[in-house]
Amino acid sequence: FSFVNGPLFATFLLGMFWKRTTGDGAFWGLVAGTAAAALHYLTTTVAGGASLLPKLANLHGYASDMAQNFWGAIAAWTTCFLVTAAISIVTTPKAEEQLRGLVYGLTAYERDEERVWYRRPAILAVIVLTLTLGLNVIFW
Repeated sequence: FSFVNGPLFATFLLGMFWKRTTGDGAFWGLVAGTAAAALHYLTTTVAGGASLLPKLANLHGYASDMAQNFWGAIAAWTTCFLVTAAISIVTTPKAEEQLRGLVYGLTAYERDEERVWYRRPAILAVIVLTLTLGLNVIFW
């Protein structure tokens, strides 16, 4: 989780919501985030757990594997986010025309009132919630 999903989540967030994100920034952010997760793994231990790789140091011990993974994901996400943003700022961004439909702020959306009822997310959500509650009552 911390090696892959943490950095990938930061890259997706920046890429989808910040039009200034560049490919170079995203690539090096992913590399740096994965490296941060690896460094965290190699410098921390888990109480009573056997490690697959030899550790470089024992800077901190966690009570469980899940705690180690969680904090590794935080380190990976933060590193990826900061490196992606820093490199994106100093590299040339794509033109806004190339980002239409990809970045949230540049995408035009239909208003719900213009759609037929079965294409409106709010109406479908109410239907699904009602069905879920009904099934919960039936199978309680």
